[in-house]
Formats: sequence, structure tokens, C-alpha cells
Amino acid sequence: MAKPQIIAAGIVALLIILMTIILLATSLKKLSSDQIGLTYDTINKNLGDEVKREGLHNGPPGFEFIIFPSVYKTISFSDLKCLNKDGVIITLDVTYQFKAQPTKLHDLIINFKDYDGYKKVLEYTGESALHESCSYFNTSQFQAERGKFQERVSNIERPSEYEDAIRSKERAREDIEVARNERPRLVTEAMTEFLEANTTSQIIRDKAESDKRILQARAEQEAKAIIEQYQKESEAYAQILDPNGLGFTVDGFIAYMGVRVISSAQNPVYIGLQSPAKSSYMTP
Repeated sequence: MAKPQIIAAGIVALLIILMTIILLATSLKKLSSDQIGLTYDTINKNLGDEVKREGLHNGPPGFEFIIFPSVYKTISFSDLKCLNKDGVIITLDVTYQFKAQPTKLHDLIINFKDYDGYKKVLEYTGESALHESCSYFNTSQFQAERGKFQERVSNIERPSEYEDAIRSKERAREDIEVARNERPRLVTEAMTEFLEANTTSQIIRDKAESDKRILQARAEQEAKAIIEQYQKESEAYAQILDPNGLGFTVDGFIAYMGVRVISSAQNPVYIGLQSPAKSSYMTP
């Protein structure tokens, strides 16, 4: 029984070693002496910020480098035809060199995806610059002022449409980034306002319920006190009229009530009575 267990343990250990080797192999990438690049996590779709140079570099499993040349490269135009200032077709053979600046590598990748996209834009830009420069010189100037033509090509600006497109793309990217960063804050503010409103409404409901209970209890106590007062009054009046009690007559009870009303009055009470009868002392 021990032998199969040993074999199984050996297989597990071998698998672990193989997985470790695979992870290490996919986590290491090399750049040659004429290359620079940024790491790109193919799983999480994250682009690195640090420019990597020659050597062996590690990263997350499965990552890759977006590589640009670290040396000057050449773009050539053979038999490029353009119209000069006189409308004459001029055939040019032009070669120029370029190199991506490492400090701008992240922006280049964001804008052009990779080296091939960057190079293609440079080719289009170079061809456009040559056509535009060609239109500034007439036929004789092409023969006598070749140096000025070369200087003109070196200082030519990129086409305005291209510049506008790049600026529009940057603005759109910045707007998207701002909106993405603003979204959590706006959601938090909205949720906070909702919770505050919900809490306020609950407080108002609780207070209204409490006020209702207080008013109801107060009204019940006042009603109970009034009922008890009238009950005591009725008992007292019954005792007054009871022959076995005080034995008041109806007239006597009315007189008693009149006295009570007068005694309980808060303002002075004035009563008008008829004058008493006068005695006559006339002699017959």
C-alpha cells in the first residue's frame, strides 16, 4: 500500500515543479540591447508606466512587452512624385531617420497601440510633409536650393487635420477619464443624500407617531377626568335630593345651585330684587 502512495506523492511533486517552471517561464521576458518597452498584463489588461531596457525582466504570468527600437530607424521614399510651385511633377528619393523618445513611450503606445502603428503614422506624416514642402519651391529652386528644401522638410509641421484628430482624441480620453473618476463620487453623493432623506423621513414619522400617542393619552385622561367629575357631581346631587340624605326640596336644590353658581363666579354678580313692602301709618 505504501508504494502507490509514494508514486502519487511523486506525481504531485512533479506537477508542482512543472507548474512552477511554467509560471517562471511566462513571468520572464528579455529585451535586447536595441530595444525598450513597457510591460502589458494580457490578463488584467494593464499597461505599465516604467520603461524597461536591455535585460531579463519579470512580470505577472503571461505578460508581454510592447517593444520599440531604442536606436534610430530609417524610413525611405523612392520615386515619390509631388507637384512643385510651378505645377511640375518632381520625383524625389528621400530618406529620414527617427527614434521614439523613452519619456514619451507611454503616450505613443496609448495613441498608436504599438511600434507598427507609430511607424505607419510617421510614414503618412513624412509623405504629407514632402508634398507640402515640394509646393513651396519652383523648378529652378529645386536645382539651386536643395539645402533649403531639406531644411523645409525638417521643419515641416504635421497636417492640421492630423493635429486636430490627435487633440480631439486626447480631449475625449481625458473626458472619459474624468467621468470615470467622477462616477464613484457622484454615486456616493447620491447615496448619501438618499440615506439622509430616508433618515429624515423616518425621524418625522417617529415624531408624528410620538406626538399622536401623547395627544391621544392626554385626551383620554382629560375625558376620564371630566367623566369622573360629572359622576361625582351626580352622586352629590343625588345625595342632596335623597330623603334619607340632606332631604332638599326641589326649590331648595335650585337655591343651593344658585349659591354655588354665584360663589364660583370669577366676576362680580349683581342681583336685582323687588323693594320690600312699606308700612302705612295713616290713622283712620
